[in-house]
Order: sequence, then C-alpha cells, then structure tokens
Amino acid sequence: MKQQPSFDIDLDKHYKATVVIACDACGHESRVDLTSLSPDVPIRCRCGTQIGMTPHAILRAQQQAAKIRQSYGV
Repeated sequence: MKQQPSFDIDLDKHYKATVVIACDACGHESRVDLTSLSPDVPIRCRCGTQIGMTPHAILRAQQQAAKIRQSYGV
C-alpha cells in the first residue's frame, strides 16, 4: 500500500483552507485549495511526480481545517 503524502493546512485571512502537500520524490511543497481537491485528480509536482490523496486523506484534511477554524472561533 502506498504511503499517503504528508500535508499541512493553511488558512488565509478569510479562513479558506489551503492544503500544502509535500512531494515524496523531491520534497517540494505544492499548495492546493482544499475545496478543489478530488481523489480522482492527482496533483502534479514541479518535478513531474503525481501526488494523489485518497478520499480518507481529503476527509482528514477537511476535519483538520474545521478544527483550526473552530479554534479561531469561526
């Protein structure tokens, strides 16, 4: 089973979530709007590697974003 890419969540000043996904091949961090993530559409790193997130990983990112928003009282 392929390991899930490591990711982090950033919120902008409007509390919209961006997922920062690290490429396993080169370490470059790609930024993708959380609402545009889809398990069927991989993200292409600048090195050419395709980075994909499973539905479970996307759900986990959504939950993390919700917790961050909640901690800000949004």
